[in-house]
Amino acid sequence: DKMPVSGQDLTLSIDMELQAYGEYLMQNKIGSIIIIEPKTGEILAMVAAPSYDPSLLTGREFGENYLKLARDPYKPLINRAVAGLYPPGSTFKAAQGLAFLAEGAITVDTRYGCAGGYPPLGGRPRCHGHPSPLSLDPALATSCNSYFCYGLTAMLTNRTKYTDINDAFDHWKDRMVSFGFGNKLGVDLPSEKRGFIPNSKFYSNVHKTENWRAANIISIAIGQGEILTTPLQIANFAALIANRGHYYVPHIVKKLKNKPLDEIYTTKHDTGIQRDFLEEVVNGMAHAVTGGTCRGINLEPEIEVCGKTGTSENPHGDDHSLFMGFAPKDNPQIAIAVIVENGRFGASNAVPIGRLMMQKFFKD
Repeated sequence: DKMPVSGQDLTLSIDMELQAYGEYLMQNKIGSIIIIEPKTGEILAMVAAPSYDPSLLTGREFGENYLKLARDPYKPLINRAVAGLYPPGSTFKAAQGLAFLAEGAITVDTRYGCAGGYPPLGGRPRCHGHPSPLSLDPALATSCNSYFCYGLTAMLTNRTKYTDINDAFDHWKDRMVSFGFGNKLGVDLPSEKRGFIPNSKFYSNVHKTENWRAANIISIAIGQGEILTTPLQIANFAALIANRGHYYVPHIVKKLKNKPLDEIYTTKHDTGIQRDFLEEVVNGMAHAVTGGTCRGINLEPEIEVCGKTGTSENPHGDDHSLFMGFAPKDNPQIAIAVIVENGRFGASNAVPIGRLMMQKFFKD
């Protein structure tokens, strides 16, 4: 026999009251809430719903209880915050805007029209009513599908910069990876999933030719198609925009006793995107809150919130409701992602939950 040895003392970054309130809001729902402090990458709240009482998995009843949880159709054993895979929907448009600007496919003044949908493909994907034509800022605020379809096509058909569509698409993919999508971020928790950002070879295999066209994959312009992200990646991307171009790997261990944090959690990951491009996306997200699709989370005049809704198509039932944002606009203190499975429009379920979590954080 050996004497027990004390483990390493940890201090966690989780805000207990914020966490408990998030769990309360997600009762009888399926999905996730993640709140990150952008300046450090510390996770202040991580809610995965439904969850379970950990005491069920102790003692003699372990085997029986584990089987019950494993067979539960709502899959409470999956930590959806890090292992749930979802199309990001329109929350992805902020990433698209940054990639198009950085690659020179558009400028901040580039304007595209919308006729209730993307005109070159007969109005598909469809769009809702809003002024037209638009530049990037109002396109983000109104969540115009057509704008981002035009932008992706402009990038993939640019033959002065790229040799062919495969070269252009792999540049696009590299941008998305630099934003923290398509690979594991490295959070200090088990079972993190990497999500999926396709490369050009993937589409060459699907279409059995290297001469596929932008129209074949247009749904990825609006965060649909083959793209899959985790709630953690979406929250981390919100933190990246809040920081104006960099992020720290999200983590829940704030400090260790008598030992420094692993360098992976204190290393700055910089996207290299110029500041004025980031400010354009920030302004678009601010206008989404003051007069666009995120009006339900407007906390002015006290707090200027920046946000982006998403409605993610789901082949198995009602659409998923998404929200991504940060606050305040200048010197942000929190970045947040909310996903409610089968919650329909982003404004219907994810935005009200985001609003309540922000009110809890800023005003208790």
